[in-house]
Amino acid sequence: MKKGIFIALLIFLGLHQNTIAQIYGSNIFEFQYGNLPYQNNKELTTSYNQLNLFYDSDNLSFYGKVEQFITPIEERNYFDLTQKQVQYRDDHFSIRVGNFYETIGRGLLLRSYDIPGSVYEDAFERTRYAFFRDLEGISVEGYNDWIEVKAIRAKPLFNVNPPNFKPDSARRPDLVEALQINVFVNDLISVGGAYMRHNPSFTNDFQEYGSLLLDINPTTNLQFFGEYAFQSDATLLGFEDEDAFALYSGLNFYSGSFGASFEYKNYNNFRLGQGFNDPPSLIKEHTYPVLNRSTHVLETSNETGIQAEIYYTFDAGHTIVSNFTMANNNVFIEQKYREIFLEGYYVVDDYLSFKSFFDYAHDDPKLEEQRISVGFISDKSFNYEWGFVLDLQFQTLNRDFENTGTENYYGSLTFNYQSDLSAGLIFEATTDPQLTDDPRTFATFETDTRFWLGGNASYTFNSSHRMDVFVGKRRGGPACTSGICYEILDFEGVELRFSTRF
Repeated sequence: MKKGIFIALLIFLGLHQNTIAQIYGSNIFEFQYGNLPYQNNKELTTSYNQLNLFYDSDNLSFYGKVEQFITPIEERNYFDLTQKQVQYRDDHFSIRVGNFYETIGRGLLLRSYDIPGSVYEDAFERTRYAFFRDLEGISVEGYNDWIEVKAIRAKPLFNVNPPNFKPDSARRPDLVEALQINVFVNDLISVGGAYMRHNPSFTNDFQEYGSLLLDINPTTNLQFFGEYAFQSDATLLGFEDEDAFALYSGLNFYSGSFGASFEYKNYNNFRLGQGFNDPPSLIKEHTYPVLNRSTHVLETSNETGIQAEIYYTFDAGHTIVSNFTMANNNVFIEQKYREIFLEGYYVVDDYLSFKSFFDYAHDDPKLEEQRISVGFISDKSFNYEWGFVLDLQFQTLNRDFENTGTENYYGSLTFNYQSDLSAGLIFEATTDPQLTDDPRTFATFETDTRFWLGGNASYTFNSSHRMDVFVGKRRGGPACTSGICYEILDFEGVELRFSTRF
């Protein structure tokens, strides 16, 4: 009943937008004809729709997200108002009730997020839905030139469970209450602190946490920042094995065309609740497919490490980037992760550029040694009207328990016309025995190279409407965006997506 009233309210406000204020929104419709590989039903048809509605009137705003999933398997279907929010905001005060996003400090205690445009599907549930982790409750903030105060009482979303998961309470099993204060001493220094209380829904007990924050900008091109979070009964700055704490600090510097950063982490027993906190991972995030799938996943139970990066931009537009990442964790056994990344970008002229990368990694958590990845990308345009992008990537790695090494291949050729129309082919192949074997043949272990070939096209009708089409076989695997990693499933068939804004 409450969901229906909320939708009706938004529609009513939209009918009166000319005299009251403004209503706007977006919609994503996605249709699939096909299935995962090795499934008997190759002609499964499913559709997913996501509607986002916003209403603004001076200092007051409303928001709602409606999602729907339809499939021949009845128990997977749903139609739900998955987010709703009312907000009031002025120059010194704001209050939000409903679903919202908030981060305490730098995420050591609490971080919510939204991956816009993402559609998630779990291999077990086989239900598609928007991928986000929000908070449901109330948030109050006050601020002026020298102080900022925020208070939260809300339940974080456990987004592994889809909207139709029963019981619904299992989707928000934790209750958090938090207070954060930041004081801006002057233009160079700000200090802060936070207190948070966590109460799991299955118990009457609660845990208390605190954090200290510091941000210093001694010059315009130098910044130091840090946060130390801890459970209330931890030995302050003792870093004992039995304590729950998280320490994160970093340094950024730039001068003209040169820039550098250095970050340090030390996390111990700091997975809170069902994982509603998300400390910085200090792992280089890649857009290249062969590297994005290989991203190291942070282990907040016990992990220390550093990340250092430098870059330089030449006058002609060429750039060079180098990154070094080191992480150690010791949950049951000691495991190490090491990665060295180099990237170069070279501009020939206004119509031609080249990019290449080299990456070397040693990854104990994935049991991968001597993982080497290389890539070459060429971008050619003709009078800014049409052009093409050639992307070639290769990866090789070894595992102790396998007799032969693994090789991964990626190639794509994409044609673009006036930024409105694009079409391309994507080819991938692997010799990874974890992917070449057919799970349906128990008596045989297949080792032949596995291939994926697909074609995609997109057309932007105008600034508000866009259509994307994929046909063929698409390789799945881990995908990471903004430090958030999730699994994308393999797909064989046809996929159509229509996005619109209004």
